[in-house]
Amino acid sequence: MALLTGMVKNVLVIIIMASFLEIMLPEGRVKPFVRFAMGLFIIIAVLNPVLNVLFAGRDLEVNLWDYQLTPEQEREVLERGSRLNQQLANTSDRSFTGKIEGQISAVAMLVPGVNKVETRAVLDDEGALQQLHLTVRPEESPALPGEGDEIKAFSQGGEQSPPVDQKQTEEKIRNVINNLYGFKNVPIEIKFEGG
Repeated sequence: MALLTGMVKNVLVIIIMASFLEIMLPEGRVKPFVRFAMGLFIIIAVLNPVLNVLFAGRDLEVNLWDYQLTPEQEREVLERGSRLNQQLANTSDRSFTGKIEGQISAVAMLVPGVNKVETRAVLDDEGALQQLHLTVRPEESPALPGEGDEIKAFSQGGEQSPPVDQKQTEEKIRNVINNLYGFKNVPIEIKFEGG
């Protein structure tokens, strides 16, 4: 009987508080949430005494905030966390490396006389750019026109275009990359192939 009396008292107190809050709150978006919360309190007020009676002999105490790990478990958790952190860092580094390599290759191809660029970026342990290696394939210069060939209107009087000056092209690529990305202290190695 004491159980039933305690339950009724708790439910009445919650209903009185809910009614008071209902009167105090203005119409709007908050009122349904307050009703929902009060409904949860009523359910708890009814279930708590019932569960205490049904499971009187059992200890249902949950102490997650006091959960203690053994030293072995703690070391294993820390090792797993460290491995996971390293995997995330490696994935991030690979993603950054791939993006920066693609961007630098695209920017370097904008330099006149450059046909194709392959870039390889080297990162240090902290993920900062340490070196850039560019392999540049220059544009091929057109062959001399033969007797039956048509001379283009804007060519240089039918003469062969001057070959691409590798030193000048290399300097232009370095300037574009340094000015665009601000890599002042990053060594940039540029190798020409073919052409």
